[in-house]
Amino acid sequence: MGVLALGVFIAVTVLINVVLKRRISEALIIALISCALVGGAQAPKLLMDAVREGFQSEVTFAGLAFVFMGVIVASTGLIERLIHILNSMFGRVRGGSAYVSTLGSAAIGLVAGSTAGNTATVGSVTIPWMKENGWSSTRSATLVAGNSGLGVSLPPNSTMFILLAMPAAVGVATGQVYVALAVAGAYCVLYRMLLVFFWTRKDGIPRPDTTNLAPLRTALREGWRSLLIFVGIAVPVAVTFGPLYNFLVTENVIGKSNMSAISIIVWVPILISVIALIEGRKRLFANKAAFKKLLNKEIPQFATVGVSLFAALSASNIMEALGVGPQLSDFLGGLTLPKAAIVAIVCIMAVIVATPLSSTASAAAIGAPAVMALTSVGVHPVVAIITVLICTSTEGASPPVGAPIYLAAGLAEANPTKMFMPLITYFVIPIVVIAWLLGMGWLPIPF
Repeated sequence: MGVLALGVFIAVTVLINVVLKRRISEALIIALISCALVGGAQAPKLLMDAVREGFQSEVTFAGLAFVFMGVIVASTGLIERLIHILNSMFGRVRGGSAYVSTLGSAAIGLVAGSTAGNTATVGSVTIPWMKENGWSSTRSATLVAGNSGLGVSLPPNSTMFILLAMPAAVGVATGQVYVALAVAGAYCVLYRMLLVFFWTRKDGIPRPDTTNLAPLRTALREGWRSLLIFVGIAVPVAVTFGPLYNFLVTENVIGKSNMSAISIIVWVPILISVIALIEGRKRLFANKAAFKKLLNKEIPQFATVGVSLFAALSASNIMEALGVGPQLSDFLGGLTLPKAAIVAIVCIMAVIVATPLSSTASAAAIGAPAVMALTSVGVHPVVAIITVLICTSTEGASPPVGAPIYLAAGLAEANPTKMFMPLITYFVIPIVVIAWLLGMGWLPIPF
């Protein structure tokens, strides 16, 4: 029933939104209800449980918080001063803002495994900058959402540790997987950099006019306080990953249970909003009417982002409850095909599962049978784990459910449905191809 629910959810979303031309939020709500009806007599309970979990999800709150953060940042002019500094650094490179966005996602991916957190932290800074430099809202949001998978395709992340904890990974050292995933992730970063190069030419992104480009020293003197926005990113990252986290998580300091309550995608928009309010308070309070007008303008965006995230997350919970993971894992366990076909099927199945579920849930659902299916045809266990991880990294770029799609669309004020085909074409399919090449041993990784 879980696979059927997935098919119904996708079909209803496409029908309502693409064919009937209704709002994506309306389409997702109807698809959510349709998804629950697949459960038959269990439908009311499935829907109620999913709705409760959807309302309680930190991603739903984060989506709304980031829209509000965008209003605050725009009203205080902080982003304008930040863009002025970034332009002085990278403004001479054609498409420079998109390259920085990609590298920024990779940098965040090395410390934080959350695709939604990656989108939120990088997108809040680079999407306005990309739009300022000639990129469309849709293209900017597509790049940021597509890059969100770097949170999973680069080590360390929770998905990696889930796979390492499975019986199929017995004898595989964490260090082996860490290094191998770093190399595999580098392939994914390189592909994205080449994609930016292609898009820069395809979209006719102009070479920036450097005539009036301010020297870096001047830009820093005029707007150095705008750099405080990165404190709003650095602090949540520092207390949830790395040496500081390792110190705080000890029982005689704060403890693991208390530290686990700190969410990067919740605190980033809160801290950035507070910093923006303090840094730009004079400009904000000097023109209260403009701020109120901008806030009223963004109210529909709050509704779209909030409802879309809530519906997508709730539908994921229903599919999980109906057993989409075990059903697909049973299918994988019964396959007897050549290596190339097995690797391809495992990659496709991992992507299908990662569409409604998070990469972590996907690994928990089909990780063991996927790794075993790969090793049964001669794929080294380390390579098998890496292949599954790269496939599940498409979670954020897989429409119509991926939360990063709606987060990026909200930040860019773009229509998320216009991002669906570009995400599949430029991110999902190529990343699956990279995973398949890794599984076949044609892209070398150390192990």
